[in-house]
Amino acid sequence: MAGRGDDVPRPNPWHVRFADRRAAEGRTHLLAQAPENLDRAWVAITSDPRRVDCRQHPLKGALGIVKVAGAALEQWQYETTSGGRLWYAIDDGERTLWITRVGTGHPKQTDQRR
Repeated sequence: MAGRGDDVPRPNPWHVRFADRRAAEGRTHLLAQAPENLDRAWVAITSDPRRVDCRQHPLKGALGIVKVAGAALEQWQYETTSGGRLWYAIDDGERTLWITRVGTGHPKQTDQRR
């Protein structure tokens, strides 16, 4: 039974995990630069991972599918800032969102951090 001061879990939560160390490091950099934007991204992807709007959409072509833990999963993007991106893969069976890439700069930039 829940009581005063207890955490209130989200209904039907998605588990969120990092696919690799670089994604975790990228999140640390983005959190330092744009914490509010990262929070909005978190709420958006965990509320409705397949919502399509100006910031959230599936990746196309070869980037649209990524292998995580041996499974081929669809990969999506959330644009956290004008250049920052959070890429994630959706595992419906495990109800897990795998963070595959987080960057503070546009993915096409060669000098940006992952």
